[in-house]
Amino acid sequence: PRVTPLLRSIGDPTPCLVAYVDRTGADFEVRDDAGRRETGQVSGADWPIHKTASADWSERHFQTAVENTWEQNAAEIANAAHEMWQRCGAEVMLLVGDARERKAVRDRLPGPLRAVTAESEHGARSTGSGSARLERDIAQVRAAHETEHVREVLDRYHAATHDDGGGNAISGVPALVEAAREHQIDTLLVTPDGQDTGREVWIGPEGDQLAVRSTELQYLGAARPAPARADDA
Repeated sequence: PRVTPLLRSIGDPTPCLVAYVDRTGADFEVRDDAGRRETGQVSGADWPIHKTASADWSERHFQTAVENTWEQNAAEIANAAHEMWQRCGAEVMLLVGDARERKAVRDRLPGPLRAVTAESEHGARSTGSGSARLERDIAQVRAAHETEHVREVLDRYHAATHDDGGGNAISGVPALVEAAREHQIDTLLVTPDGQDTGREVWIGPEGDQLAVRSTELQYLGAARPAPARADDA
């Protein structure tokens, strides 16, 4: 079967964890090419949560308690977001909600998660708060992460092709066939319509049974080698 066109069409489906936050908690869902799926929620303290306008001493004390509730809830949301992110397999996260609440949660995220977290001012935790602008923000976050991932992989490849790369990068069908047989491929880069992608190689029923010539497969235990395009193989 042709495999390369399938890989080319699906791209890199980056899952995004969307956290709808407010002062009392958050709702989480994962967004990817398959759509959306709810993954859970977290609820913090719900009192005291609203400030008053009085300048009385007791009221100022109450407002301090409100501030403390907000801070505690933000910490709980951040912890829950980190656990959810690790469990659901998302690669990026988008915080949705009021600007102050988003910032409070983001400041409390662990460094690795904070580095892949973005914010959206479109939408809120309340039911039915989604919008076309929020959908656009989710799509942009996913696309930006995919672009950055491709750039990092290409940079790593180009660095490894130089003398200081330790010889960890190879190119060309014969070298790749040998690496595949030795189970030494970490990341495979295929250039669409490259000059070697349609080159004929030979394969057996096992994943590491590849050869440039059919006679080589006899030594690998393949009784009936079959021809295949190099990119698919």
